[in-house]
Order: sequence, then structure tokens, then C-alpha cells
Amino acid sequence: MKYKDIADRIIQDIQSEKLESGQRMPSLRQLTKQLGVSMTTALNSYRALEELGWLVSYPKSGFYVSTFSSNENQPELPQFKSRKAPVSISNKADSYDDRSHTSGPLGVSQVCPDNIPLTEIKAYIRQTVQRGDALLHTYPNPQGSTRFRDALATHFSKNGFPLSANELCISSGCMDAIRMAVLATTQVGDAVGISSPCFNGLLKLLASMSRKVVEIPCTSEGLDLDQIEQRLKNKEINAGLFSSSFMNPHGISLSIEQKQRLASLANKYRTPIIEDDVYGELGHENLYPLPVKHWDTNGYVIWCSSVSKTLSSGLRIGWCAPGRYLDKCIDICASERLGHNELIQLSIASLINAGQYQSHVQRIRKTSLSNANAYRTLLLENLPEGSAVSAPKGGLVLWVQTPNLDPERFRQLIKDADIDIRFGPQFTTKKLYKDCFRLNFGWSLSNHYDSNRTIEDALLQITQIVKTARV
Repeated sequence: MKYKDIADRIIQDIQSEKLESGQRMPSLRQLTKQLGVSMTTALNSYRALEELGWLVSYPKSGFYVSTFSSNENQPELPQFKSRKAPVSISNKADSYDDRSHTSGPLGVSQVCPDNIPLTEIKAYIRQTVQRGDALLHTYPNPQGSTRFRDALATHFSKNGFPLSANELCISSGCMDAIRMAVLATTQVGDAVGISSPCFNGLLKLLASMSRKVVEIPCTSEGLDLDQIEQRLKNKEINAGLFSSSFMNPHGISLSIEQKQRLASLANKYRTPIIEDDVYGELGHENLYPLPVKHWDTNGYVIWCSSVSKTLSSGLRIGWCAPGRYLDKCIDICASERLGHNELIQLSIASLINAGQYQSHVQRIRKTSLSNANAYRTLLLENLPEGSAVSAPKGGLVLWVQTPNLDPERFRQLIKDADIDIRFGPQFTTKKLYKDCFRLNFGWSLSNHYDSNRTIEDALLQITQIVKTARV
């Protein structure tokens, strides 16, 4: 029996629900005995299913049926329409901000602090200080610590994305890396292509930098690359700013073919594409999806990321691989700050070099998968009929769409309930996504939302508010 035959049979069992979502598969040893095949054949069948998204593997645990293996056939997924939008100024999202409202675990996209390896981080900070205090009395390298850049390059190379330390420039988080990239590639008044919906933080950033935006629709099949090419061909956009894996807020990822084409378009039209890959390491299937940058041949793709989502946003360390714009980014760092916190850079480098960062990321992936599945199940069981919830294969956020929602009433009721979430209109400069909202699933349902409620309590309260706020 060939491994493809075994894989096809397992797919049939999943589709017919003989194998349930999240179910643990027989071990490789069990499979060889059951089917009378070699260990190599058994492994190849599981690996093939993993690559296709039907199975998920976890070190020292085994293979499991992917929670989202049949997303394409699920009617309860949010629907996205393709359209052509004019150039606009990125300021619409600001009208939905409420600075007096306290941020909560469902609103801010991050992992639960309980899951941060705080003990290890503190230990490496102490070790770094004890090794010598010279770094506390000198300005750091504007490009970033060589040791930290070496650690990052080794880490991503081991995950199938070869990098060299000289390609990287360190920043104060992913947003700062993106800001540097925008400064290095565009001028005030230039138009930047973005996905729609788009993370509201990016809309704010572009507005603060007086850049115009062109919203490129993103459907369940990914970005409208034909429209991107037409915009590039007509010179309607001066740069692009896109995520390619687990996009915030709707969780969609581009296929390998789409990533290749986006890189090809950047090089063909000699237009910079800034890639926000802050969620890239948080794939639920224990695999780092290669970014668009991997297929960049002439340095027009600027890859940006950080440890803000995998470790802690408070560390304020990120990076970019600017390609042909490296010198400009280094000059920006040198002119603005004379470098970034070297104590934190060296401490994180030690965490990476010890292998503890990789182990931590693997744990977070597994926890996030469990959380996402639990949130999605609770929401679909309690929201009004016709509601839809995204089923991302990574990241930290869910995109919820519910019909006949009165956005203003919904927003006010959520505020009155002292719950922090993000509303659909915050993710666009147009009058769109009024029936949507975004939730962070970095906390488990049993975690406390506040002193009186668990996360589960807060989610159930949201579903009741949705029912009340319908027109």
C-alpha cells in the first residue's frame, strides 16, 4: 500500500466525520502494524496530510486531525466580496476609538501573560548584566546587536527561511519596523496599497505619516492580486503593505502560489512591498509558513516581524529584512535613536540560542489552537442563526460576522458592559464591516476577564448583546 493511498483513505474518513476534528491519530508504530506498511510509508502519509492541512503534528505528542481541516466547506465562515476601492486618506478608523475604555484580554491581540516564559527572560537579563556592564554605558549599533541578528538568522534558517545577520535591521517592535520601511520607501502624500479589512494600527500609522491608502479586497481566496497588478501597472500605488499569513483581523493566509506572485509583482514593477509577518510563527499546525520575502529576488520585499506576539509586546524589539532599502533603514535608526536596547537584544538572543524560544513558540501554537477551537465552538453555539466566525490556521484573532447588527447600538452596549473588543469599522477607511467585530483568543476560556467574570462569561455576554443589538 502506497503512502498516497493511506493519505486518501484518511482524508475520506475525516470528510465523512469518522475521524473527528482534534482527534489524536494512531502513532506511527500503530499505523505500521495496522496496515502492514513500513515506518517510512507511514511517516510519508502523515507528512503529506500535514502539508495539505488535514493533520497537525506536535513534538513528543503525535499527529492530530486539524481543527480547521475542512474550512472550505463550512458555511459559517465570514463572507468577503471583491470590489474596487478609490484612493482614500487613512483616518476613518480613528472615529471608533475610545481612549477612556480600558483594554482587555479580548480586545488587545496578545497571548496570556501566564504563557510568557518570564522566569527564563529574567534569568537571561540578569546573566547579560553580570557578563559586563559596558553595554549599559555605550550606544548600541544602529543596525542592532550582531549577536541578536545572528540568533534571529539561525532561528529562521532552521525553520526553512534562510537569512543572514547582515540582512537584518533591529527596531522597536514590528510596527516600528513597518514605520521605518514606510519612511524608507515613500513620501508624504504617496498612496500605499493595503488589504481590506486591515489592522487598525496600520491605518493609524499611515494616517499619522500622511500617506494615502488603497484598500485591496481580501476574499476567502486571498488578496485580489489581479487588482494589485493593475494598480501597480497604472502607478496608482507607490508601495504595498500586506500580511501574508494569518492576517489581522480576518485570519486569512495567502497560498504559496499567491506569495510567489506577490513577490514577483514587487520585482516586476520595482515597487516596494512591506510584509507584516508578526503572526507568522503562530501557525496552529506547528509549521512556520514561508513569507513573501522568501521568493524575493531583487530586494523589493521588506519583511517585518517581532517578538511582540510570541513573547511580549513590552520587550519592544522587532526587526526587518529591508533588502535593497537596508542602508536607508540603518540611516533612519542612526538619525532617530542611535540604536535599540542592547540589553534586551542580548537577553533574547540567549533565549533563542538555548532553544527555549523555539520550545516556547511550539507550546504557544498548541495553546492557541485549543483556544481558537473553544472560542469558535462557544460563539457558533450561542450567536444568532446566520452568524459566522473565522477559522484561522494561526495568529491570535477571530473575525466575527453577524447579520442585521446595529453597529452603534452594539458598540454602546459593549461599552456599557465594560468589555473591550474591536469593531469592524475600525479596520477600514470605508463604510464597511459594520456587521463584524474582532476578538483576541490568547487567553483560555477559564482565564479571568476581570475580577467578576471569566473569559467564557464575557464571551457569552457578547453573544447576548449581539442578539439585543440586531435590527
